[in-house]
Amino acid sequence: MGDIVQSICAIGLIMAVGWLARRTRALGEGSVQVLTDLVYWIAAPALLFSVISTTAIDEVLGIPLIVAAASGIGTAVVFAMIAGPLMRARTADVVLGSMASSLNNAAYIGIPIAVYVLGSATHGVPIMVFQLGFFTPMFFVLADLVGSDRRPTPWTVVRGVITNPMVIAAFLGFVCAWFSVPVPELFAVATSMAGDAAAPVVLVAFGASLVGQHLRVHSQMGHLTVLASVLKLLVEPGLACVVGYLLGLRGTDLMAVTVMGGLPTAQNAFIAASRAHAGEEIAQGTVLITTLASLPMTVATAWLFHSVLGM
Repeated sequence: MGDIVQSICAIGLIMAVGWLARRTRALGEGSVQVLTDLVYWIAAPALLFSVISTTAIDEVLGIPLIVAAASGIGTAVVFAMIAGPLMRARTADVVLGSMASSLNNAAYIGIPIAVYVLGSATHGVPIMVFQLGFFTPMFFVLADLVGSDRRPTPWTVVRGVITNPMVIAAFLGFVCAWFSVPVPELFAVATSMAGDAAAPVVLVAFGASLVGQHLRVHSQMGHLTVLASVLKLLVEPGLACVVGYLLGLRGTDLMAVTVMGGLPTAQNAFIAASRAHAGEEIAQGTVLITTLASLPMTVATAWLFHSVLGM
């Protein structure tokens, strides 16, 4: 458990460094955009390719992958159904809010939680494959479309998909993994090194973006942020638990998919919002709230399964 606390505190510390650097003007105007572009075009695609190309895809094609997909998509749909028709939110805010409410931080908080709470990092692999291989690229394409202020046409959708660096990286990674295509060692090392930069650069950019920002709880953005946070912390793990149970998971396996479903929002939601110039307040607030709440929620879920349900 100490390692999980340390991981969360380390994330908070890097965010604080970004905030301080921007506050003291060590990072100047436009620095957040530069950092997010660096992640979008270089570091995140490298991370996607590095992770997916080295994953044994056939070993993760099972119930946990189905649960990850069902709970993630289900939560995003719930947010869209509430935020759009009921709260009259803009399309761009609905898309970015759906991303913030359902996209898991599977790599940087998910791995230590999988290791130190569930006993094995393999519990995080199915959700990483789904999030990195499909969910993240899909949302980046949607964010680019809604942020362009142009009415999408079939060609703009296709062009957005085939030119998106996340989609390209994920596709190439799946090709290498599925067909066991050997990746040249030089390229593998280079993509791994570039991918390692994604997390700290995103966290620095996120911290810097918080300078001068306030969570307006009584505004529509505040309501959407609260909605996304509640869905992320409660609804997504609840859906994961129900779907897993219906598909036959019990005991530790059921607890594993539930805990993984309750991971905090990935910082990629902030990157997408920054690029789209929409939903930034929702993404910022949701990432911050769910990251701070992830540890007590994980402890509560583990306690519920062990003490109340006897699993």
